[in-house]
Amino acid sequence: MGSPKCVVFWVLVIFLSVGSVCRATKGGLDEEVRTQCGFTRYPTLCVQTLTESGSGNPSLDILSALVNRTISETKLPDSNFEILSYHFISPEAQHARIAMDYCQELMSMSEKRLKQALDALQKSPKKHKADIQAWLSAVLTFQQDCKDSVENHVPSNVYMGEIYKKMDYLSELGSNPLALANRITGKSPTGGRRLLEQESFPDWVSASDRKLLQSTEIKANAVVAKDGSGNFKTVSEAIGAATGSRFVIYVKAGTYNEKINTNKDGITLIGDGKYSTVITAGSSVGKGGSSLRGSATFTITGDGFIARDIGTSVVPELHRLWR
Repeated sequence: MGSPKCVVFWVLVIFLSVGSVCRATKGGLDEEVRTQCGFTRYPTLCVQTLTESGSGNPSLDILSALVNRTISETKLPDSNFEILSYHFISPEAQHARIAMDYCQELMSMSEKRLKQALDALQKSPKKHKADIQAWLSAVLTFQQDCKDSVENHVPSNVYMGEIYKKMDYLSELGSNPLALANRITGKSPTGGRRLLEQESFPDWVSASDRKLLQSTEIKANAVVAKDGSGNFKTVSEAIGAATGSRFVIYVKAGTYNEKINTNKDGITLIGDGKYSTVITAGSSVGKGGSSLRGSATFTITGDGFIARDIGTSVVPELHRLWR
């Protein structure tokens, strides 16, 4: 008769032991969350974010969880204004439409960079530290660009005010994972944007791309020439024809009055020199450009953009690697 009582007793002991271990594990994780969030600019928001993301999970990756939450929040506030604005003809409504479309594109770009950062975190945070920092920093820049567009065009519009507040929130949300990314230990490879004159290349530039940039011979996939001696007369047309990975476009000497806008990856532009091959948009926000987005000579949202020996009306020499 004593045997069943012993069984019940041991089951109870095991249950209590497991419960104690779980509480200890959760307590340790909660302490880790508070410690890590203490290194961020907005610790209260950090703790709240991780709590809502399931801080009770022992396998929780704090940095990845913060990035994941930022991804899920990276969108404009819901409103009927987006639909109704197409039917408005007032100048304010049209300016609001421009700002909203610009912010929509910036949110899409932000989501792309956040997902790249998350993927790098899951592969090797130490190896990709510089890239993670660059991508998360870019997201903060996109959010500020959206705020600037709203403030410069339609600060009095109610919905634009909601977008402005949302960008403030996203800036706080996005700055927390960047703060922790800056604390990733281990040697960080040299990365970011570097001038070619320094004869140093970012880590993401492949061996074949380095060889291309150092070569004196141009092996182009397409040639642009104003006089019609090439495959295309405008740079935009040549970019539009780009397919595949790395696509090299040789732009012959001349002044090309156009705006370059592309989201294609792997575009390379090579000119005849900063004073010979010049691309100019001929407008800016300060000189009557319709928007921040529309005033840019170059708007490149694709990865791996490279330009060499090309001048612009804003930047005298375009001789950079852009990731």
